[in-house]
Amino acid sequence: MCGIVGIIKSNSLKNEAIEILKKLEYRGYDSSGISLFEKNRIKTIKSVGKISELEKKSKNFSDKNFTGIIGHTRWATHGVVNKNNAHPFSDENLTLVCNGIIENYLKIQNRYVDIPSNIQSDTEVSFHFLSYLLNKYKNPDEAIKTFLKTIKGNYAFVIFIKKNDSFYLLKNGSPISLSQKDKSFYICSDSSILSSYHNKIYHLKDGDILKINNNLVKRLNNNSKIAFEENSISQNPYDKGKFQHYMLKEIHEQPKVLKDTQQKYSSEFFVDFETKFQKLFDVNKVVLVGCGTAYHACLIGEYYFNRFTDIDVSSELASELRYKNLNNKQKTLYIFISQSGETMDTLMALKYTKKYNQRSVIITNSLQSSMVREADVTIPTYALKEVGVASTKAFTCQVLSLANLSLEVGRMNKSLSNLDYKKNMKILHLLPVKLKKLIKDFSPTAKYLAKKISLVNSCYFLGRNISYPIALEGSLKLKEISYMHSEGFPGGEMKHGPIALIDKNTMTVCIAPNNDLYEKSLSNAHEITARNGKIIILSSAKRTKRGNSEMSVPSLPKENFIDTPFIYSIPLQLISYYFALNEGTDIDQPRNLAKSVTVE
Repeated sequence: MCGIVGIIKSNSLKNEAIEILKKLEYRGYDSSGISLFEKNRIKTIKSVGKISELEKKSKNFSDKNFTGIIGHTRWATHGVVNKNNAHPFSDENLTLVCNGIIENYLKIQNRYVDIPSNIQSDTEVSFHFLSYLLNKYKNPDEAIKTFLKTIKGNYAFVIFIKKNDSFYLLKNGSPISLSQKDKSFYICSDSSILSSYHNKIYHLKDGDILKINNNLVKRLNNNSKIAFEENSISQNPYDKGKFQHYMLKEIHEQPKVLKDTQQKYSSEFFVDFETKFQKLFDVNKVVLVGCGTAYHACLIGEYYFNRFTDIDVSSELASELRYKNLNNKQKTLYIFISQSGETMDTLMALKYTKKYNQRSVIITNSLQSSMVREADVTIPTYALKEVGVASTKAFTCQVLSLANLSLEVGRMNKSLSNLDYKKNMKILHLLPVKLKKLIKDFSPTAKYLAKKISLVNSCYFLGRNISYPIALEGSLKLKEISYMHSEGFPGGEMKHGPIALIDKNTMTVCIAPNNDLYEKSLSNAHEITARNGKIIILSSAKRTKRGNSEMSVPSLPKENFIDTPFIYSIPLQLISYYFALNEGTDIDQPRNLAKSVTVE
């Protein structure tokens, strides 16, 4: 999860590194630190909390005469959140930072007596182990090679060794990139950030050991050339504008980014679909794979493929797929969804399917990511940069991508008529206008409902058919940014156990589109009110209020099957936002979370 920065140049080290760390804060904000160095000394400054704390602590420190710096922002895995466990780890000869997890750190800790037994952090164990190897071997290069052979896990290390005045970059699984221009070098976990400094970038490959010394870069693991490539993806300036939080800004941006994405698909990406994709979809089965919000997009996509195509389709959690035996006799297309393209569970699942020689597609918002380099085909979304940890516009763009993909496959396979194809495409093209009005009209209602939810201890979300994954996503949004206990269920499953949780201190949000399942959804609502549970009914159907505990919200626009996820997801985003606002939580950077989950 953590963010890494490294700079080698002659001036402006500290301020530049801290500014980059601020851009990397989405990867974790439990603690942070920097190490500056020259030939004769290493200076390390660390703090607990967000980068602003590190900035305050280092404000009066002069970086004059220092020639290099490494920095880190941490998302805690091993070891509690405190200053001792913050990166970098340093002594008079060595300083290092890491993103990832060292799986065999306990074995290393038990084997080498020089390592203190009270250490909690896997990275600190790695630091002591490398320090031990540097004392054992005269040549630091050999120490680094032995270090890499011994440690197990997914990681990216940036290391400085004073003995030979050298930088080392190590990668296995976790992303790390390098840019070079003349006598300056920049290292970063997020390659898009590097484009602000240099447009020539090298994305390290698994197993890479790069050494930087005297303005030269050398690969130690083999003799192959380090090929820098053009980085066309820029880090666009991003501010909240008139909005209090990034999340609210990104909710309001959805009509525009969905419009842009749909236009790109219709005019460019999916043009001549049959020629481009027929061979790819010559399969027996499609499996949609993701984690968290992306998994909920997969579930929605499953309903789309089930409705519009005749292909067997299912969804899998990326974190669990790797532990299943796959059928390599069956031609299967795996479609992976990841906003960042760096989600470790999803990346490892992608690599796992490749071992079975299965086809793969990645739907992502980041075209410079690791998954793009691994997958057979990339389908981009055009959500632009999403800063808020709780995904909003990236999620709806993922759903839009799956809607388009299922329609195109259905038309290609003749399971969807041209008439139905055109009808649904028209709905998607008109969607941005509908959603812009929805956000404006529903916002006052969202504020009102948020106050009602503040009166209870738990909140549940119910949905049927394509509304079920919307219920899951609504529940996730609420718990992510407000920390309220919340769960999502299929409407019909409430009575099979979860209804035992219902009392006067619970609120249930019933997602009830005005379709052939509407009456069944109302029955679920009545089962809850019969047990004194409070309820909110989200629907486009016109109804009157029944009873003191029921709140019907008939202000939603009329939905179709294909636009249902958008029409109901956005109100749930708004409700969650305003509830969290009332609770006073850190909406854009909720506790214990990170935007990009790059650890297993």
